[in-house]
Amino acid sequence: MSMSVKDTHSDFNNLVSRFLSGELSPEEELQLREIVRREPEKSGLLDEYRKIWDSVGSVADRESYDLDAEWEIMREKLPETGTGLQTPARTVLFYTYRIAAALVVGLIFAFAWIYATRLAGTEQLVAENEPMDVVLGDGTRVTVNRNSKIRYRKNFSESERKIYLAGEAWFEVARDTSRPFVIDAGTTLVEVLGTRFNVNAYKENLTVEITVESGVVALTAKQDDQEQIVLQAGNSGTFDKESKQLNLIQHSNPNNISWKTRELYFDHSSLQEVVEVINTVYSTNLVIMNRELAACPITVTFRDQSLEAVLNVLEMTLDLDITHTGGQISLDGAGCVE
Repeated sequence: MSMSVKDTHSDFNNLVSRFLSGELSPEEELQLREIVRREPEKSGLLDEYRKIWDSVGSVADRESYDLDAEWEIMREKLPETGTGLQTPARTVLFYTYRIAAALVVGLIFAFAWIYATRLAGTEQLVAENEPMDVVLGDGTRVTVNRNSKIRYRKNFSESERKIYLAGEAWFEVARDTSRPFVIDAGTTLVEVLGTRFNVNAYKENLTVEITVESGVVALTAKQDDQEQIVLQAGNSGTFDKESKQLNLIQHSNPNNISWKTRELYFDHSSLQEVVEVINTVYSTNLVIMNRELAACPITVTFRDQSLEAVLNVLEMTLDLDITHTGGQISLDGAGCVE
């Protein structure tokens, strides 16, 4: 017997709520995609639900919501007749807007309730200006980089240990052969049993990059779970968000994890590259003023040194003039000596 329209819509709403709360299984994700494929209009509805979901935080933080007050603000924007009275058409418009406002507010708070119940057993760690460390219930150690966050269940399921990452984090995963450790990094999935590795998945970056120090890591493109690369110790792997391509890099750049190790390695690297790494590791704003300096090569290693010590080495090595203006550090000079 075929499924009724009502049943399909109910399934769709249930799948959307699990999708937005991050609890959708791979099988359910395929089911949701199939519904959207069969009924294209639901794609627009899904987008609308996502926008409402994103606004839940700001609404849920408010102690009360006065619908009448909100309506008065909306009504002031509506056109009036010359006598100041509403025409019958505008009276209909009045109630249409009022009903629409009530429905939107009701939908927002419905999703807020779903959000609260779904995430009742969930922990979230947000690192803003400094990296933060956390030990998960299975013994896995995670260092979350600046401007990054992770979300995970307090008690992992019996089949897997899943965590959601926005930004960058370093993982030292406790080995558990019966439960793989899975990181949902937005466009990619990273799966391991026990290893040490870094995931750089900032939303604004064009690529997601994995750097493996030990163990084995599987990197999968989320839109095509058949496309996967396996990374060994010393490898890096990237996923290009535009081309949707996975790429295996045999020898990873040690500076990929400098933010965690505080060790920076440069071998005939251009000053431009050096500045970019320093800005990332020290969360500073170095700016090269003379573009002729950008290509100047430098070979140097920094191990857990202060920003001041790093700048002193650059100043003496390339004969730079370094000035501090507000939040900017300017590097100037004559250029490379041939």
